[in-house]
Amino acid sequence: MDFKKHLSATLLATVAVLPVSHAEENFEEIVVSATRYARPLSEIGSSISVISAEDMAKSQTVFVQDILQSIPGLSLNQSGSFGGVASLRIRGAGSDQTVILIDGVQINDVASPGGGFDFSNLDPNGIERIEVLRGPQSILYGSDAIGGVINIITPSGREGLAGSLFAEGGSFGTFRAGGNIAGGNDKLNFSLSGSGITTDGISKADENDGNSEADSYRNISLHGKVTAKISESHSLQLISRYVDSRNEFDGFPPPFFSLSDTDEVSFTEEFLIAGRGFFNYLDGALQNTLSIEYSTTNRRGETDGAPVSFLTFEGSRFNLDYFGHYEVSEDFGISFGLQHEETKAETISPLKFNIDSVFSELSWQGLEGLTLTAGLRYDDHNQYGSTTTPRITGAYYFAESGTKVFANWGEGFKAPSVFQLTFICGFCGLTAPNGNLKAEESEAWEAGFEQALWNDKIHLGATYFKQTITNLIDFDFSIGFGNIANVHTKGVELSLDVQLTESLSISGNYTFTDATDEATGEDLVRVPRNAAFGKIQWQAMQSLSLALSMTYNGKERDPFSPDPDGWVRFDLNATYEIKPGIEIYGRVDNLFDREYQQVSGFGTADRSFYAGVRGKF
Repeated sequence: MDFKKHLSATLLATVAVLPVSHAEENFEEIVVSATRYARPLSEIGSSISVISAEDMAKSQTVFVQDILQSIPGLSLNQSGSFGGVASLRIRGAGSDQTVILIDGVQINDVASPGGGFDFSNLDPNGIERIEVLRGPQSILYGSDAIGGVINIITPSGREGLAGSLFAEGGSFGTFRAGGNIAGGNDKLNFSLSGSGITTDGISKADENDGNSEADSYRNISLHGKVTAKISESHSLQLISRYVDSRNEFDGFPPPFFSLSDTDEVSFTEEFLIAGRGFFNYLDGALQNTLSIEYSTTNRRGETDGAPVSFLTFEGSRFNLDYFGHYEVSEDFGISFGLQHEETKAETISPLKFNIDSVFSELSWQGLEGLTLTAGLRYDDHNQYGSTTTPRITGAYYFAESGTKVFANWGEGFKAPSVFQLTFICGFCGLTAPNGNLKAEESEAWEAGFEQALWNDKIHLGATYFKQTITNLIDFDFSIGFGNIANVHTKGVELSLDVQLTESLSISGNYTFTDATDEATGEDLVRVPRNAAFGKIQWQAMQSLSLALSMTYNGKERDPFSPDPDGWVRFDLNATYEIKPGIEIYGRVDNLFDREYQQVSGFGTADRSFYAGVRGKF
């Protein structure tokens, strides 16, 4: 309690002495993920970060997980570079406790052990922006949203026709290329994107442990969106996505079952299709969205060229979703929704379950600069029963000083995955699934502030968060998957962005996360206590820009021995505009050739070089 009082006093004292600035433009940036309808950042009472297409281009992002590491509170664990399973944690919550969306459609893999999303196949091409919500968001997004929500938004077509192309290559026999095209008129618009990458790769099992066989990777990704305007208040939209990947990886062969070079391959196909109708009434005061969504993930594996049944997983999700928002008055609004989700998977044995949900959230803006929300959600799961999750948020924006303070409290839940509900293991002596699995539940709160200074040239922020997860599902050889742990997490996120001159800027953030298992008192596995990111961006001349970035990941506990040490990696990139619309670029990843592991036993790439060209039309 003393710490909370001290933190509150510190935040208030800090805000009180900050100089006046003009930061309205930044705080009025529109986001959609926090409320499921468009609102400015000044009215959002949750921690949210936005990554733009320009940010990804400047960073020369090849895989989305790489740039997500620049967000406070997010950490990455990947089982080997180029295609190794990539799991992101938000404030210690695992990837299976985070909802991943593309254009609002959930793409979590229902056939994976925990139902999480593997970021290793997510190409940044064709992405307009990424919104990252931290903290429980189950009231709007249901199961899996204990840690937060990552919403990946693709562009819509605009008047006329425009597009882009790129190609790049470099170390480890890597080649990547792709393009985008978009267009439309006042009745119909479309956007299409496609990209592919192929690489000889590196050994997934660390080469420093004597593993020399390179593991190749390839990926083809396609995405499309079409929107038809039926009338001034009615429109229809169709979204589709397809990913096909092939990834060589290393396993744990007998008789010692230790990680080493093996001839194993996984093939993954991801498919998504969604249709939406937008219906607005009462001069736009009443907004309605009806969605029908279907997605599948199919994986199969081979060892020494022969199919392996236990590496075959098939899963699908069907979702029928209604969301409405009514602006009752200038000060009061209400959101409401209904959802029906059916999930099917064939892992160890086939299973189907469904969740029916209803939710509502009220918003009030009776005082200038103040936004309050309160909501409740009810979910009924055909396997484990029902649950109710509440949430309240508050944000106060002081326009004259460019200050925003915010706080929220809420609960979240995560239903057991299909894999967990059906797990048996003859080798382990488990002949039947655990029929007593319960949903994971969480309670969390956070408080923080954001401040703009000196005519919007400086932005800083600080957030304190605390969360308790009960009935955490984990594996135990005596029972298989069970509710065997409670986890307590608390921490601090700090961020700073400074525009030193018109051509030079610096940015950075630091996250401290204390995530412990209640029963053992040990740190949660693969959660660094300390993590940081920093970047220097220099517009050396009108046509030349340079950037140096630093990623720090502190020592963390790993279920395999030994625990990976903390590490620091630097990356350098440059972009040169030959003429308007055409750029050449290059980068050096792992500039100082640092040897490190993100997951015990799995390797990462040495210093590597890449160059490419991109153009717009």
